[in-house]
Amino acid sequence: MRRGFGALCATVALVTALAAATACEPILVPARRQAPLPEPAPPATQWIVDLVAALNTPPQCPKPTRSTMTVLDTDGRYRAMVFWLVDSLDVCYAVINHKDTAPTTIWFAAIEDLVTRTPMPADTTAGVDSYAFTAYRGRVDGIEVSGDTDRLVSPVHLHTVDLGALDLVTFAEYHYRIPPTGRPLSITLCTPTGTCRNAH
Repeated sequence: MRRGFGALCATVALVTALAAATACEPILVPARRQAPLPEPAPPATQWIVDLVAALNTPPQCPKPTRSTMTVLDTDGRYRAMVFWLVDSLDVCYAVINHKDTAPTTIWFAAIEDLVTRTPMPADTTAGVDSYAFTAYRGRVDGIEVSGDTDRLVSPVHLHTVDLGALDLVTFAEYHYRIPPTGRPLSITLCTPTGTCRNAH
């Protein structure tokens, strides 16, 4: 009886010690802070702010203003690719096309997800123009595109943002045309350091 009681006490003590050690382990949670953009979008982009204000946005996304929005690509009248920060961890972005019946689509994403995943197209309809949005840690310039470069409508557009405490993230966008049905598309983005990612 004593031997069983001693084993039980030893087990309880071990479990208690493990629980205490686990409870004392530091859990690192990224700091969520405001990250204001250094320069507002120009007055000529007010039409984008007005258009998005009239649309349904994901519940996590505040409505953009010219002081919070960055325009990566636009024709100045009908289409644009823009983003605005929720805070230092999350971002909202929109592919705007209000010519004819083409839709405007707005997304919410964790910045870290954009850094680590393959960019997803805004549209997958064969033969139409689409956009993809991605992000890189740090300041990245001179991204080279390889693969089906004949499908690119415009070069890669970049904008680097300081999320606070010199935590730099470079957001990148590219505008391309999806090939006809059945034809694969291969686009790769390579940084000057030689790091490449599949971009479609």
